[in-house]
Amino acid sequence: MSNEHLINLNRKKMKRHTLKLGLLTLGIFGFSLTMAAQEKKAPDAKKILKRMDADKDGKISLKEFTGVKRKKEVPVERLEKRFAKMDKNRDNVVNYKELKAFFDAPKKGKKKKKHKKQD
Repeated sequence: MSNEHLINLNRKKMKRHTLKLGLLTLGIFGFSLTMAAQEKKAPDAKKILKRMDADKDGKISLKEFTGVKRKKEVPVERLEKRFAKMDKNRDNVVNYKELKAFFDAPKKGKKKKKHKKQD
């Protein structure tokens, strides 16, 4: 084999390796984006308090909580139940501590999926 032929073979091998490396990189990048999208952060309690606190007293009343526009229509009964869960001290207002505790608490029924072993 001539030197020129060997050089061309090496170039082809390098191109294949470069292509494989590029595809592997894209695959890893795509996987990491998918994983990042699946991880959900707890909502920012300060931002939510600021948005819902219409009278700016640092607390959310039931009237303020049910009066906020939402992306999806939520029945008032459901909002009242959620408000009652957040209002731990039963003073009919939700303060920052209660709101943050509600969002930071693990949710019931939201368990991680376990993968079944395949035989």
